[in-house]
Amino acid sequence: MNTDTVNDLKAKVAKLEEKVKIYEKIISSITPGSFFSENYLNLINKHSLSFNRTEFQDEITTTFSSFMLKNKEILQTIFDAIPHHILFIDPKGIIQFYNEQCARDFKVNIDEYVGKHIRELLRIEDKEIALLNTLYSGKEIYHHEILNKNYGIVNTRIIRDMNNQIESVIGIFHFLNDARDSEKLAISGRIAAGIAHEVRNPLTTVRGYLQFVQDEAPERIKQLFNDLLIPELDRANGIITDFLSITKNAPYKPEPVCLNDFLLNYIKQLFFSETVINNVDIRYNLSEELHKYKVFFDRNQLVQVFLNLFHNSLDAKKDGNLLITIETHVIDDEIVIIFKDNGCGIPRTVLPFIFDAFYSTKDEGTGLGLSLTKKLIQNHGGFITAASSCNGTEFTISLPINHDNKK
Repeated sequence: MNTDTVNDLKAKVAKLEEKVKIYEKIISSITPGSFFSENYLNLINKHSLSFNRTEFQDEITTTFSSFMLKNKEILQTIFDAIPHHILFIDPKGIIQFYNEQCARDFKVNIDEYVGKHIRELLRIEDKEIALLNTLYSGKEIYHHEILNKNYGIVNTRIIRDMNNQIESVIGIFHFLNDARDSEKLAISGRIAAGIAHEVRNPLTTVRGYLQFVQDEAPERIKQLFNDLLIPELDRANGIITDFLSITKNAPYKPEPVCLNDFLLNYIKQLFFSETVINNVDIRYNLSEELHKYKVFFDRNQLVQVFLNLFHNSLDAKKDGNLLITIETHVIDDEIVIIFKDNGCGIPRTVLPFIFDAFYSTKDEGTGLGLSLTKKLIQNHGGFITAASSCNGTEFTISLPINHDNKK
């Protein structure tokens, strides 16, 4: 090997060593919240005579992209193990990634909303989305309490590219809806216990005496007992029962239920008298495929679910006949029930709160019917959602298929 070749190699090695030193300086300048700190440009400019700046930027970008690609599965595993929502969006607000906890709480598949705008997943106005606020303002959010329908604590961080432009915004959201609901139910339980003890026994006593003396009372007073006093006592007792049902994990006995048969042979007959009295038309659009499957549900509680939804529709009845449609479908590994009406609908401002205990817009409502319905469905491994407009309301119930009792 001649001297020129040796000197040339030494020069290349020296240049590479200089690059390594510069890389180390840049890496050490990276700060939390930004992939590259604002000081990195100064470092590049300072050493711009040592190497081609564009070449350097391309090399860093390529190296970082290669690292992310190779470690995607590892990062996915780490993020999926975190019990909070983790979500990445690009500078246009398009979702790049979200973890398993996020998918689970929003009841979506892990990649279903990747490539879509974040508003499509959150279903709230842009001004209420913390990640978009950070994207537009360039200001990261630290431990901010969110008070909309997705209650919780949010943090956002910014990832910047080699030109100090926003490449991604990361949102970490501590979802507290379940904790809030649990706290409400705990408070409800204490209230219910007190009401049951202090009120139920006197109600039973008064009702018993009313029944005892009504035989000796004048006909007009008898009618008053039967039409008003005793029914009102029963209604008060029923409110107490609802309190106890929603605040306690009452024992239930799940059994295999063929949903189509249950709807046609039991629910249809149960609703018959009220549909005639209240001018209600119920249509059943039931999937033939569903005859092959069963759900695992306590029959009495399943009746309660449909009664609550039915009475909710009655309360929304407009002038003329009320039309209720009950549909069943098999989607993937779940049985889906759609219960919809053509009533007056639920206002947009009210809709996020309809499953909250004690939330009611009716003068005589307790705010427990839909809350109890949600709890009964959740106790059986399912979930319920609602959508509404001025043309009516639609409830969607998803329940796991009971494969062990497939026909």
